[in-house]
Formats: sequence, C-alpha cells, structure tokens
Amino acid sequence: MESVSTFWGLRLFLVAVIVFCSWGITYKNKDNNYFWYYAIPIIVFYTLIQGLRFNRGVDYPQYAEELQYDIYSSLHITREFLYDLFVMAFRNFKIPYYFGFMVYSGLLIWGVMLVVKKFYRYAFWIVPIFYFLTLDASENFIRQYIAIAFVFFAYYYYLDNNKKMMYIMLLVIPFIHLSGLFVVGVFLICTNIDFTKYIRTPIPLLGFFLVLTVVWDITNLDGFSDILQSTDTFESTNFEGYVDNSDKWFTEEGDLDKAKGVEESAARKLTEFLCNCAIIWFGFAVTKEDRRFNFAYYGSYVAIIIGVIGGSIELIGRMAWWLLPLEPFVIGGMFKPAKKYSITEYALMGLFILTYYVKFFMQVGKPGLFGSAFVWDIVS
Repeated sequence: MESVSTFWGLRLFLVAVIVFCSWGITYKNKDNNYFWYYAIPIIVFYTLIQGLRFNRGVDYPQYAEELQYDIYSSLHITREFLYDLFVMAFRNFKIPYYFGFMVYSGLLIWGVMLVVKKFYRYAFWIVPIFYFLTLDASENFIRQYIAIAFVFFAYYYYLDNNKKMMYIMLLVIPFIHLSGLFVVGVFLICTNIDFTKYIRTPIPLLGFFLVLTVVWDITNLDGFSDILQSTDTFESTNFEGYVDNSDKWFTEEGDLDKAKGVEESAARKLTEFLCNCAIIWFGFAVTKEDRRFNFAYYGSYVAIIIGVIGGSIELIGRMAWWLLPLEPFVIGGMFKPAKKYSITEYALMGLFILTYYVKFFMQVGKPGLFGSAFVWDIVS
C-alpha cells in the first residue's frame, strides 16, 4: 500500500542530502580535493530513492515489462541496439526489473556529478535546481534520460580534453534513443563553434526570444503535421507511430496540460518567462567569461526556443528536454561563491528560489501526479 508520507519523507530527505552536500562541494571542498566525499552520498541516495520508485510515470509499466519480457518479438519493431542489449541482459539473467531503474537513475546522477566536478564552485545552485527541474521529466521520459546521462558523460570528457571518450559517449546516445541525434548535433556545433566571437551581446538572442514569444502561433505546426503524414521516410521505424498520429503529437491535441486538465497559472507563466529572460541575458555573461559554459548556455537557449514553439505539446517538449537539463549549470554560473553579491544577483536568487524551491515545497504532502509508490509497496 503506497504511502504519501513515505513518498514525501524520502523526497525531502533526498533534498536535504543534495542541498547539504552541494553546499559542501562549493564551500568546504578546498581545491576540489573532497569532491567525492560530498558527491557519493548524492549519487547513492538519488539512485536508491529515484530508482526504487514504482509505476510512476506514463511509460513506467512499458519499460518495466521490457526488462522482464520480449514484448516486441511479434511486432517486428526495430529497437536501438544498446538499449535492446541492456534489457536482453536483464531478461536473460533474470535480474529483478527494478534494478534496471536503479541503473537508469544511477547513470543520470553520475553523469551530472562528473560535470559538476568541473564546475564545483557552482554546485550549491546547480545540483538542487537540477533535481527540481528534472524530477517529473526523468520519471516520465525514461529511455530518453538514460541517453541524457551519456550527454553529460560526453560533456565531462569534453571538459577533460579527452576527445576520444567524448566521441564514444556521443556515439552511444542514438543507440539508446535515436532522437538523441538531435542533441549530438547541438553538442558538436556548440563545442566546435565559439558563438561569442560573432555574437557580442545577448540583445539579439533575447530579442528573438521576445519576438517569438509575442508573434508565434502554435497552429503554425499544423502544416508540419501534414508534411510528415505525406512521407513514408519513417515507415517501419520507431517513429512510425508518431508520424501516423502527428496530427495529435504536433498540434494542440498533444497538449500535455490540456490532457491532464491543468491550466497553467499566470504566476507560473510569469516566473517561467522571467527565468528564460534571466538565463538568456545573464547566462551570456557567464559563457563569455568562461567558454566551458558554451554548450550549457547555447543548448539551454535552443531548448527555450523549442519551448516557445511547442508550448506544452508533448513530442516537441521531449525534444526540448534533451537540452533543458543544462539550464542549472547556466544558473549556477551566475553566482560565484566568496564574493559580495549585487542587488541584481540577490533578485536573481529570489527568482530562481521562487521558481524551483518554492514550487517544489508547495507540493509537499500531495500525492504524486503518477502516484507515490515504491517497489516495496508491491508486496505490502
């Protein structure tokens, strides 16, 4: 029997671990010598608490079933090679399926913490916001987040100047989730082209975002749906179902908020808009000062633009989620420790605390959107 109090007790415990250990990484980690002392508790408890969830997320039942049975054997569906290899190993060795979800969660947080090691001075902001931002999406877009872990591995090896391993990690991504070719392309562009040489100010970037926000009409996607349905390029691939139903996935019919009966509040829209403006404007100074942030900043910008175009439409939102997990790194880069903060920086802190922390704590005590169960509730 699932327990809402256990659900929130474990979530709040994990938040406490993340905040305390992130604080330690930033302020008590002299010369980065004690990074793993603080990082390991985050990795362990995130892996356990997120990995041992049960039946939370739309796709959870399907992925749990794949780890136990060959559900596609009679459907002649081509699966991504490395993902298929992983689930076959679980089935053949009869490993309990919930260990698979622990592996998925462990890979994600391990990849994130490796990149945080390169940006340890900003960990106090990066890690908690990453948790709040990706909490629901990581439980829903399960296979995509396995691949996103390798985006972070690639980013780490890029920062470590290990190009061979970077390319290996990038190669893994589409063999887990084919649409990951999109993020591979963005990664290679952002790490090989220094846009700050050509864009000297954030004004054109912010201007384009503001204009698009005002003039874009989501019904413009209807024509794209018609084009997709008229082509047979995706026949007999994993995308065939999406293309056949593109009138739903790429139009207002695929609006997640409408499907869930959720009406986005004016306050939520305002804070999201202000956060996007802050990331675009102040994040530009971050990446201009430290080019290591290039992928995080421009990747976040692409995600923001995709978000404006797609709104709450699920399939377009999934493309944005390839890059949205980079936003916490840009936000963290705005706040250097051991310095006196300006009024503007305090205002930004207030905005991000309101957007991420307050939003999270306002949900405390409520049942999860997809339930509150853990694997031990199966037999209790």
